[in-house]
Amino acid sequence: MKDIYAMDKPKLIILNIDSFKDINEYYGNETGDYVLCEVADILKNLSIQEGLNLYRIGADEFALLENAALDIDRYEELSIEISNMFKGKMIDNPNYKDEIEINVTLGFALEKDHILEKASMALKEAKIKQIDYQCYFKRIDDKKEYINQIKWSKFIKNAIKDDRVIPFYQPIFNAHREIIKYECLVRILDENEEIIPPGLFLDVSKKVKRYADIEKLLIEKSFAKISETGATVSVNLLARDMSDSNVSNFVISMLKKYRVSKQVIFEILEDENITQIERAESFIQRLKKMGCKIAIDDFGTGYSNFSYLMKLHPDYVKIDGSLIKNIDKDKNSYAIVSSIIAFARKLDIKTIAEFVHSEEIFEICLDLGIDEFQGFYLGEPSPKLK
Repeated sequence: MKDIYAMDKPKLIILNIDSFKDINEYYGNETGDYVLCEVADILKNLSIQEGLNLYRIGADEFALLENAALDIDRYEELSIEISNMFKGKMIDNPNYKDEIEINVTLGFALEKDHILEKASMALKEAKIKQIDYQCYFKRIDDKKEYINQIKWSKFIKNAIKDDRVIPFYQPIFNAHREIIKYECLVRILDENEEIIPPGLFLDVSKKVKRYADIEKLLIEKSFAKISETGATVSVNLLARDMSDSNVSNFVISMLKKYRVSKQVIFEILEDENITQIERAESFIQRLKKMGCKIAIDDFGTGYSNFSYLMKLHPDYVKIDGSLIKNIDKDKNSYAIVSSIIAFARKLDIKTIAEFVHSEEIFEICLDLGIDEFQGFYLGEPSPKLK
């Protein structure tokens, strides 16, 4: 707590060992203490690597703390990494012949006020939901959600007015690890010039009908940028945008203004329900005639299926990150990804792997025959085109 109070921008992750009470009761306290030491050693190595302060704050709970600018992507990445490090991990039992399997649950909070309480609340909810981790920002009841919506609505309105909506670019690589294009991602600068990630404002922007305004700013800025550099970018496009004349006409006008049609790939989010499929197909055909490419984003989960892919005739499918991130451990993910690749090849559609977060994942995707790769292991989002 002393360290938290000394920080102006504390960020906190709490880790709890699942079923630790059962380990103690079944194997005895000596074995329980041994498990704690093993977990502590693993976390010590991680804390040194990531520059975090490590604490033990309860019988079976540890905390990782740092003083840093707001970056929810970093803490989600860290939580996933920690969860995967311990998921099904077997620890040698010094007093018995059999090994002990352990798992962990995490909660994190990124706000200074009552940060320990908030991280604990997030951890508790993750336990209830039986999920690997939970961010406090996502733990809101109806009243809190409404208050949160008002706050972010004002924030978004001011950000648009003050021109603080900015594009970030995450590189996409070929099999030779060469950058061939970028995905355009939205960020907002707050009043202190700190970068606010989309996870905090994008859903709210849709509820308060500001999403289209953000998207139009992002499109114009990114098109202006690539008109100067010659780079290729992919831009997210919601299904509703293809039937919204306000957005669709703006897209066409910006393509004509900056003459970048052959440098743009539109990523259509797979989990968006296209209710007016005919209008969507018509708009996509118009984009293709202008020289644009089409990708289906987050393919393999959500609303869409293979028949949906066939209707839209995309140039690329981006395989959902939830399938890629555990492909080295999950046989089902491996099988689904293999099927997607085989299907895409028959239709002459290129495949892109999202969430490539390690060398091992990259090599597996390469061996499977995926064409292009995107993820923090290869390159992080940046406001600059390299």
